[in-house]
Amino acid sequence: MKKRSISSVVVLLIFLLCCSNICLAQENNDNWPRTVLITNDDGIDDNNMRRLACAFAKISETYVVAPLEDRSGSTHYSTVFRERAVKVEPRKLGEGIHAFGVDGFPADCVLFALRGIMRNNPPDLVISGINNGPNLAYDWIFSGTIGAARMATFWGVPTIAVSGLDDTIPGAVDAATEWVVRLAQSQIVRDLKPPEYLTVSIPRIPPSEIKGVRVVERAGLLFDCVFNKTTDSTDDIWKLGFSRRGSAPENSDVVLYYSGYVVLVPMQANENDYELLSHLRDRSKTLPDWSSSIKK
Repeated sequence: MKKRSISSVVVLLIFLLCCSNICLAQENNDNWPRTVLITNDDGIDDNNMRRLACAFAKISETYVVAPLEDRSGSTHYSTVFRERAVKVEPRKLGEGIHAFGVDGFPADCVLFALRGIMRNNPPDLVISGINNGPNLAYDWIFSGTIGAARMATFWGVPTIAVSGLDDTIPGAVDAATEWVVRLAQSQIVRDLKPPEYLTVSIPRIPPSEIKGVRVVERAGLLFDCVFNKTTDSTDDIWKLGFSRRGSAPENSDVVLYYSGYVVLVPMQANENDYELLSHLRDRSKTLPDWSSSIKK
């Protein structure tokens, strides 16, 4: 009888320990992201990014690393691989925020954060933005906001790039930051595996007029460009001009964005084309022979 009693106690203790571990795991799972890095291409003094950081600081250990000045349109251009050094200025953006301004570009900021001050405490998630203006269709090629996201996921951290906000509209920043925090905590974002990342564009209309959220494809190249030599200068100066090129598909990011939807586009930094890779391998014998190019 005594042995049964001891066995019952042991079983009960194991059961309670398992329950405790399950509860602890659930608690830790709910506290995600534990650490977040926020950057942008509009500069360290941008109010949209500051308010986003303040929102994340309530739930996560929050780092902000952003350029000292506006670096919009810089894609993922980086100077650190050439210069091997960057000037960094600590900043105060709010309680619970570790903030640094970098004399460089958004990609430099991401590299400095991930391989510098955060290398022993890497973030669970990187947020790039909130950029003041959308990044639709092929804008991602030129965007510093998306360039920072691509650099982060290239180095192994899931990322969201957020654009499109009009901060002059009452309530727009509050609604956007609240939604981005909830998106960051969603299972969709937790399941991202680098080189995957998400780009989000929020319509520049009152929050109450936004119809919802749609997961979409990017539209193709919708503009053409041409250089024309200026006639009002004796110097050899050419000016770039743009013109419309076709229309966006019905279910693309462009159409749904301007129809009042938040648009979310899944992307990846790994640009391998595996279908083409397989096709070319099958045809590799048709490639020009290298040895015939060597002069004898």
